[in-house]
Order: sequence, then structure tokens, then C-alpha cells
Amino acid sequence: MTDPTSRALKLLSLLGHRAVWSGPELAAELGVTPRTLRRDVDRVRNLGYTVDAEPGQGGGYALRRGQALPALSLDEDEALAVNLALTVTTGQVANAEVVSRALAKIDGILPPAARLKARELRASTDMSRMTASVDQGILADCADAVRLRRRLRFSYVDRNGVLTERWVEPHQVSCRGRVWYLAAYDVAREAWRSFRLDRMADMRVGGWIFRRRADSDEALESLREPMPLGAYKHRVVIHAKLAAEDAPEYMHWGSSELREIKPGVSEFTTGADSPQQAAEWLILLPCEFTVVADAEVRAAVAALGDRLRRAAGSTPSDP
Repeated sequence: MTDPTSRALKLLSLLGHRAVWSGPELAAELGVTPRTLRRDVDRVRNLGYTVDAEPGQGGGYALRRGQALPALSLDEDEALAVNLALTVTTGQVANAEVVSRALAKIDGILPPAARLKARELRASTDMSRMTASVDQGILADCADAVRLRRRLRFSYVDRNGVLTERWVEPHQVSCRGRVWYLAAYDVAREAWRSFRLDRMADMRVGGWIFRRRADSDEALESLREPMPLGAYKHRVVIHAKLAAEDAPEYMHWGSSELREIKPGVSEFTTGADSPQQAAEWLILLPCEFTVVADAEVRAAVAALGDRLRRAAGSTPSDP
């Protein structure tokens, strides 16, 4: 964190969260040197807050009791809405402790009945498998680069497992299909691309300020379209014993096709990069089905079926 004002606000928040902090702990939280930390403490003091400091081993920094921290002005409905949003976010960022700290602050401004309702909401909501966890620092760097129009360089592992170095002009960060994406213009490839944030590493924000490209609106709209079925390694086709109108919502997602081929039987076509993942997903369907294609997915479904029969104490049937 390089902005002094932002660091001072975070420092104030940290001091209010714990009675005493050691110097090394605070410096590590802020990502600064001990000398910079002392300057940041002085900035907080200049804002009118009394911060006690005890040097030496066993010492540290403490915000003197009785001081009112800046209030968060939210009504009950707004506070509950933020609470729910943060609950969802817990499953999406790598540093869940930051989210938990924010939730504790929101709880602190809620009236007792609303606080109980918020806690019950969190207890009854499981977001742990909502999406692949995204590194909070990478998400912040991407958002800042979009806002400041700074080029980004990062390592990227594509859907085929190939590692490449990318140099891009970032235009938009979005969450689609429970995954975070960066829409950007790839400078080396001279083409628009969409990158998954959970596949990025070694993020570097450049100093080059780029201009928004003339075709950016059209390109961003195109990147929002679902991935074509031809882009997947495996084309998955099944015949399911259900009418198309009775199919669950997840069988209508963008990169798929669903049509009723005869009364009570529908053909569902989708894509997958891994036959094993396709098999694990297909067994969740709420009906009987037959795998028509492809052969590798059929084999993966058979192998999974044998494994489940063994788990139930049954003998696998011959192919």
C-alpha cells in the first residue's frame, strides 16, 4: 500500500481492532518499513487521535481508550445489504480475515435484532464453494489499473495449462459465472482477451498510461458472450429423461444447448476440458441419462460409477 492517506486510514482501523500492536506486526500489515510506520503513526496523531507508543521488547502501539472512531452511517437495511455482500465475498477472496474484520464492524453498528438476523444469515449460508478463490492483491491491482489506465504485466496459466507472460491494457473487471475476469487488450497479440484472475500470478502494474481504444465498447460486449462450445477440449452430449421445460436452470447456461428430441427426452450438449470434471458434474443431474459423446467422457462416467459402486460395497459390472 503506497498511498499515505490510505495507509493512515488502515492504520487507524487496525489500532481500533486490537488493544496493542507490536511495531513489526503493524509494519507487516501495512507493507512498510518501521521508519515509514512511525511517520504513518504521526499522521494519525495529526488527525486528532492519541496513539500511545512503548519502545523496546514487549512494547508497541495502542490507540488510547475512549476515542470515537469515524462512524459508518448506514441504516439497518443498508447495513444488512452490505453484510450479505461481504458474506458472499468471503468465498471469493483469498484473505478471508479481512472480510471477517469488516463483518465484525458492520455487526457493531446494527441494533440487536438486526445483528442476530445477520449472524443467522451467515450461519445458514455456505459460500465456501462458490468460486475459485481470487487473490485480493491481484483483484485490487486489476481494478486500480483499469481505473488509472495503467498497463499490466503478469504470468498466466491458460485453460490448457500453458504458462505465458502477458502485457495488456486492462479495461474491465467483472464476475461472471462465479469467476472473476479481466477484459483487456493483449498488446503482444494485438487482440482482445478475457483472463481469469485465479490463473494470474506475479502481477506488475506498469507506469505506461494508455488511451481507451476506439473499439473497446464493442470488444467488451463481445467478451461478455459465453465461450463457444468449440473452444472446449471435449464436446459432451447426453440424452436425459426429462422434458426441456422441466430441466433445471443450470442446464440453460450460456455455453450449452438443450432441445427436446422426443416427448420426455431431451438432448443436452455442453463442453468440458476435463472428462473427470464432466463426469462429476453429470451425476448431479436429477434424472436418468445416457452419455452419447464423447468417448473419453463416457469412460470417465463409467469409472466414476465403478468407484461409487465399490464405495457402496457392490462389484463393478463388466464393460
